[in-house]
Amino acid sequence: MLGDFEKSLLYELQYNFPITPTPFDEVAQRLGVDVDTVLKKTKELMDSKIIKRIGYTVNYKSMGKVAALVGVKVGGEEDVKKLEEALKDNPEVTHNYLRDDPDYQVWFTIKARNLDELKKEVKNILHPLGFRRYVILPSKRVCKVSVKYDPIRGIAWSPFVPQKDDVPRPEELGLPKDLPKDVARLRPVRRPYRSVAEKYGMSEEEVVEKVKLMLKEGILRNPGASVDGEKIGFKYNVMVVMRTDDDLATCERVAREVPEASHVVARHVGPEWPYPVYFVLHGTRKDIVENVAKRVIETFKPEAYRKLYSLRNLKPGVVR
Repeated sequence: MLGDFEKSLLYELQYNFPITPTPFDEVAQRLGVDVDTVLKKTKELMDSKIIKRIGYTVNYKSMGKVAALVGVKVGGEEDVKKLEEALKDNPEVTHNYLRDDPDYQVWFTIKARNLDELKKEVKNILHPLGFRRYVILPSKRVCKVSVKYDPIRGIAWSPFVPQKDDVPRPEELGLPKDLPKDVARLRPVRRPYRSVAEKYGMSEEEVVEKVKLMLKEGILRNPGASVDGEKIGFKYNVMVVMRTDDDLATCERVAREVPEASHVVARHVGPEWPYPVYFVLHGTRKDIVENVAKRVIETFKPEAYRKLYSLRNLKPGVVR
């Protein structure tokens, strides 16, 4: 169980992470403790895998990649195990869940350099294992991609941040190619940008300014701590999919008006899966999640919808 200080620290590291050369000093000031206490507790939370990383998510679009959600029809636990094993070490697969849908039970996201390559890779994974019934749902527009777990309220929520469709590569901004990757994982030390600054012959202040630029341009996203929600009691994860008369407009509205929604995406779909609007809710209790889902359905009045609850995370602990 998390204590009050740990909850407050996790909140600050997720929601209010300072983009300065000494972020942990500022967190300590806000919490009314010394910085050594913050660093010690942060390291403990990282060692226990509650905090998966502190830093930033590198936007796959800045690496010239595309992404899709894949739903697979499986026959039973043996099929689930086969697919879990096949995907566990694939670095391009960042989410993989067993869900309670009657048509497609295993859902994973995958990235590739282009859509043709992505479809080929999915086929190469699934066909040798005997899976023939599946849907590939490429992203049409990413409207929000952020999951932050509020350990005090018991519901994940995050503020709306506009997402860019066209994201430059770092080199197009005159930045080192590997700079996003180098700042994506920060150590819990007083000057976490120092090693990056030394590598590139910059000052720490210059590195921070370049981080701010990359956030503005969409190369980096989600500053602060990435937390393993399951480890702090967020046991309920539901993927809500909807069909509306204007999927892009609905996607944008959900992203702006539903702070509890994470991974809000409009997807290319077909007749075998006619639900183009997708978002996820996370909570410590099912009733909390259900209340949000009910509010969204009543507000947006979709033509059709489904709620797909997670039965098992097939790729837990992935650092994104």
